[in-house]
Parts: sequence; structure tokens; C-alpha cells
Amino acid sequence: SSSSSSSNNTPHNNSSSLSQLLSSPLLFTPGSLPLSQLSTLRHCHADPSIYRNHFKEKDTRRVPYSEKHNLAYLMLPKSGSSTGRFMMKHEFDAVERQVKLEPPMNSIAFVRDPLSRFYSQYDEAYVRTAPWHNVQNPYYAKDDENDDGENNKIKSNNRKRKSATGSLPHPFPYLYDNLHSYHDYEDVFCPKHTRSNPNSNRECTFAQTKENGTLASRLERFVRDYDGRSPYDIHLALQVPLLSNAKDGRAIHVTELYNTTDAGREWHAIAERYLGDDATWLQNAKKEKMAGTKESHGGVIQGRSYPRRLDVSLVGREAERRIVELALLDYCCLNFPLPKTIAEEVDGRTDLNCKMDYDGGTVRIQPAIFPDTAIK
Repeated sequence: SSSSSSSNNTPHNNSSSLSQLLSSPLLFTPGSLPLSQLSTLRHCHADPSIYRNHFKEKDTRRVPYSEKHNLAYLMLPKSGSSTGRFMMKHEFDAVERQVKLEPPMNSIAFVRDPLSRFYSQYDEAYVRTAPWHNVQNPYYAKDDENDDGENNKIKSNNRKRKSATGSLPHPFPYLYDNLHSYHDYEDVFCPKHTRSNPNSNRECTFAQTKENGTLASRLERFVRDYDGRSPYDIHLALQVPLLSNAKDGRAIHVTELYNTTDAGREWHAIAERYLGDDATWLQNAKKEKMAGTKESHGGVIQGRSYPRRLDVSLVGREAERRIVELALLDYCCLNFPLPKTIAEEVDGRTDLNCKMDYDGGTVRIQPAIFPDTAIK
């Protein structure tokens, strides 16, 4: 399912026949419900006792908000938030502020395929929590020898932005074995012998990864060890809890839900619907057409488009399956289909499925298994 708007996401009324049908839990394959993503989310239950550390605890959210249009954009890490921020600011004159999400406010969010998102989440968390990264990193490994004299003066600005002067032990320290700096890390995904100039790292920022499996094998070990309940960085949080209430695990007030697969087109449609001919992207597109420009991006940015640092083609089937298991809540509650290779493996079996039952007068969708129990 590619997108869901408020016009086609009216929750289905529960009937007595549905109650009887669901008197015993009904198992189904992720992505198989004849519902939009938003309708599926509205029936979801993200158990707070299991996913507690994935939720935002406060009743209010800090979001880009357009007072003129009473429109809020819910930012989900690694789900197109850079594009969303840009569009809300430049199209809707939105400012980031604390708001309580409730009617009649319009609130929109974008969600992303869980497997693709997990790889991006991991890449982001890997760098942000690396022992050499000293900006808002509780796991920064402070080197006292480098905190004196001239080095102290040189690094003072960075140190002021640091979240802590001491460091917490990283929960997965083996991820950084034999890596002591970003340059060491860079040498893994952009080895010197692969560069046009071995003495320069200029091309590494946007170069496709050339890692030899070192980073992929560390991800494989991580997903075996990670319980799925305790994300040590916000970028590892699942999408559904961020769209749900921490008290009861039910969906918060979301009126429109879209997929990042076609974020540019979706944002254009949103701007045109709210702003009509005043939409900046539409004006820019008309100007570019008059000027004879063949290709128009309409002012939509695609965020930070650095290539992945680990080579996902080197990640084994077992690890990929474990990632799906860890993200099963997002697959079930956002009606995303399983990756094709995993779906073929699961067909006819009861694992990696979703569960629908009837709880207290309402339909409840959730994973059939929870992430701390690895499938053998």
C-alpha cells in the first residue's frame, strides 16, 4: 500500500459477526489485510509492557506545525523526516513547537518499509554512538590524554555540544573492534586501494561501499544479540510506537499516513491540496516549464542521501529474517508485506505472522510473536 489519506481511512465498524470470528485469534501474513495502512494502524495494539522503550512518553509532541493550516507533521527517524521538515517549513511556514495531537488538528506522517529502514537506522546509530563521535553521544569514549592543552582549545566547541563529559559503556562494543576513529571506519567502507587517490578521502562521502563483509558480519552479530525491546539510540525505535500512545498502545491522532516510497509526489499532492495554486513547488514547476527545463524536482529535497556504509548484499538470509522478526510490529500494524525471499520461506508456516483478536470490544492487531524470542 503506497499511501493513505483521511478520505479513505474510516475505521471499519466492529460487528457481532466479527466478534465471533475473532473469538479465537486469527493469524495472517503481514501485508495481506484489505485495509489501508492508516486503518491498520488504528486497529493496532503496541503493547507498552513490551515496546516501552520505543515510545515517546509525553502527551505533547515537538513537531513542525502550521498554525494557518492547523497541520502537524509527525517526524519518524529514517522515514523521510528531512524532506518533511523542509516541506513543512518552506510550503506551510511551519515552526517546530510542542503541540497536543487531537481533533480538529490535521496530522500527517510518512512510514517506510521496515527492512530498508532498519539498515538505515543501523547505519545512523552506528555512527552516532561510535566511541569517537563526541556530539550528543552518551557512549563517547573520552580520551583524557587528548583533553589537555592545545587539543582542549581546538576541540572546545565540539565538547560544548557533547551530551556528557563521561561515557557509558556501549551495549555492543564489538561493533567497533579495531576501529578507533572515523577515518578507521572510513577505511573499511572506502579502502584506500579503491580510491582514485589513496591519500585523499574526498570521494568517500558519496562513494558506494566497498566493504569486504566486516561491517555486514558485525550487523549480523548485533541482530542476533539485540532483544528488540531496548533501542540504545532513538534512531533504532520502531515506527508504530512513535505513532502510538505510551499508556494504552493505541494509535495517536493521525489523520493522513503516507509511504516514503514516493515521498516527492505525495508531498506535492499534500501541498496542492492545502495550498492550491499557492504551492511553491507548483509555481516553481510552472517557471521551469516556461524556461524549458525538462526535469523538475519542485523544491522537494530527499534528505541526506549518503550511500549505506555496510554492504547489505553480504547480509545473510538468517540475519535478514531476524531483522524482520525485530520489526514485526511495524510489518503487522502498517500492513507492509514481507520481503519476497522471507515471504516464500514463511508461506504455510505460523511464524513471522500477525495476530488479530477481539479485546474489550475492539479489534486488536499485533505480532504473533514478540522480538525478544529469537526464532530457531
